[in-house]
Amino acid sequence: MLRQLHALVVDDEPHCRNLLCRQIERTCPSINVMQTASSAKEAERLIRELAPDVVFMDIHMPHTTGLDLMDALADRDFYLVFTTAFDRYAVEALRTRAFDYLLKPIDRDDLQACARRILMHFYHHRTPGQGALSPAMRRLEILTSGKRHFVRHRDIVHVEAEGSYTTLHLAGGKRITMSKNLKRVEEMLNNEMFFRAHNSHLVQLERVSTCNYRDNTVVLDTGDVIPMAVRKREALKQRLSLLMTG
Repeated sequence: MLRQLHALVVDDEPHCRNLLCRQIERTCPSINVMQTASSAKEAERLIRELAPDVVFMDIHMPHTTGLDLMDALADRDFYLVFTTAFDRYAVEALRTRAFDYLLKPIDRDDLQACARRILMHFYHHRTPGQGALSPAMRRLEILTSGKRHFVRHRDIVHVEAEGSYTTLHLAGGKRITMSKNLKRVEEMLNNEMFFRAHNSHLVQLERVSTCNYRDNTVVLDTGDVIPMAVRKREALKQRLSLLMTG
């Protein structure tokens, strides 16, 4: 199942930010703008907090340019699309491994073509460090009581089904309950680091501390004890072995 890619729009000019957000909303259904930033400093903070899939970055900004920020983020793992009114920056954009380069005023067809290329690369050619999120860096978007949460996969310790609801147990003891069943949450995660140990439980494999094959339980590094279905034992052994060798 294809999901929307989450984007950050960075521009020091409010009308440019708002215009690009409207263009993306109207013409690029595969991309959801989850936040905007008005400076490189704010953008750096949001990139580290939200781990966006795509960043639309203005180049010419006061204090710190978009090029300077990208030089500082050597470990970035998102699709970088530079937006600028000056075509002289094209070579610099290539040097910083930008995925695309859009000239202002941004043409609708150019934006749509950029979005299609990003989506194609994300689902067919991505590798960590080239615009794709590694399993640990992906996030799950959850809407509860009018609030939108962006939860990193790596922060999910285990997932527990409670009827038609599902509770995410997060690192630090926080819990988020959502009105979706476990199968749907598993599909949304679509991450090989999560294993269905029981009809009612998903566990993150990296958090598994002990497997007890006598009482069929899995103990996580948080101390939580999760039931393990007998029919899942061999599959869990194989997955953990692959994790160790990897």
